[in-house]
Amino acid sequence: MKILCIDDEKLFLLSTKKALTDIGYEVRTANCIEEGIMAFNTFEPDLVLLDMNMPEMSGNNMEECTGTEVVKYIRMFLRRSTPILVVSGNTDLSVKIKNLEMGINDYLHKPLSNSELLYKTVKTIGNPQRTAV
Repeated sequence: MKILCIDDEKLFLLSTKKALTDIGYEVRTANCIEEGIMAFNTFEPDLVLLDMNMPEMSGNNMEECTGTEVVKYIRMFLRRSTPILVVSGNTDLSVKIKNLEMGINDYLHKPLSNSELLYKTVKTIGNPQRTAV
């Protein structure tokens, strides 16, 4: 089973990839929105872990980009139902509700323990060892 993790925090990407590959998932990481969308198309993941707020370079200016573009691309443009788990430090309830209304499957708060990450992942797409042939 394949998981795409999109986040601008390299340490989070490394620890998440290790935790998930250790139990048998295949994981690809992307550290910006554009890279994440390209990876989604080529990797065809069974699950997307997504940080909604990532800085993105635009010319010489740093501007705030959101994972909303990724959710819209997957849900509206491609019309895919690939599960999306948002992983964010934002604890604002209205933001959480807005994201759930956009079609994400769950909202996890950073900092996130490996046990919570693994539990939510297995609950969402199943245990990778059960599907191995």
